[in-house]
Amino acid sequence: MNIVYISNSSIPSKHANAVHVMKMAQAFSDNGQDTTLISKYGDKNISINVSDYEFYGVKNNFNIIKLPWIKKIGSVTYSIISLFEIIKLKPDFVYGRSLIAIYFSSLVGYKTMYEAHAPSYEENIIKRFFFKKLIAHKNFKNLVVISDALKNIFLDTEKLTKEDIFVAHDGSDIVGLEEKINLSSNNKLQVGYVGHLYKGRGIDIIIELSNILNDIDFHVVGGNTSDINYWKSQVKNDNIVFHGHVAPSEVYKYRNSFDILLAPYQNKVSIEGKNDTSKFMSPLKIFEYMSSKKAIISSDLPVLREILDENNSILVKCNDVQSWVFAIDKLREAENRKILSNNAYEDFKSKYTWKIRANNILKRF
Repeated sequence: MNIVYISNSSIPSKHANAVHVMKMAQAFSDNGQDTTLISKYGDKNISINVSDYEFYGVKNNFNIIKLPWIKKIGSVTYSIISLFEIIKLKPDFVYGRSLIAIYFSSLVGYKTMYEAHAPSYEENIIKRFFFKKLIAHKNFKNLVVISDALKNIFLDTEKLTKEDIFVAHDGSDIVGLEEKINLSSNNKLQVGYVGHLYKGRGIDIIIELSNILNDIDFHVVGGNTSDINYWKSQVKNDNIVFHGHVAPSEVYKYRNSFDILLAPYQNKVSIEGKNDTSKFMSPLKIFEYMSSKKAIISSDLPVLREILDENNSILVKCNDVQSWVFAIDKLREAENRKILSNNAYEDFKSKYTWKIRANNILKRF
């Protein structure tokens, strides 16, 4: 099958959505599909000296078409330009996260499937208009969402049935578990966090933990320069290291090097300071943690319990620092870490690889 994956992501960039679409394009191809990814030109604030495939750590098994994005013109124009590319490619199916381009594709006769990562009511009035037109069109096949919680929101707010919506939690690649970096020459427990440093990600919790647990090394991987500088100004001890942004192809080596991985999401979680995703999110971080076969301590949020439980992680009250301390203390024992990490890894391999995710979606075509 010839598939066009249409995204709003800039390639390359520091955004998680770019990782997501690159991994999914690879996964569609891994499942035997002839795949073309349409994206925006890369972020001007990031430059790389390798190919996009190498930067994201994906196979060169799909094509990438990059289109210009002019903010003043907006998403409608980008979608029209995308449509011309789609028509030239003559795909069997159009899939993706660019709502308006998906709708235009359905108008000209292509079967389409749209992947939503947030409720439609969070979109602007133009995108809400196009969403309602899309789901009513005869060529619209399915809405793919990232969590059961998000599915329920769409069922409550839109004219959709359970059969119209398919839940596909996010995923990760299978990685080489022996590939690590040299973090420290000491024998201290190494505790890590990987991801952005936006509001609601719990970086303040990690800093408090580093102040309390002086005999443990803490590591934060990711973040923009301004965010890193802010959080560094809050640090009191020298047992926490901010590694900054790391190329997606290299991040797994950091994860592999930690003994424990933290996901201290708070009751309100933003993306670049916008909106609150805590009720319906499906964080890439969780699946990537599982793929590195490490013990996970996570905030006990209802949406995360769609993936995590007491068998594959320790779940604690998000803002109770003492509970985080107790959880880390429990995992000082290597055997306790091993039990959780093994269970998480088995769950990941059986349900949450990108290839499994893509195959489950392909079954809906």
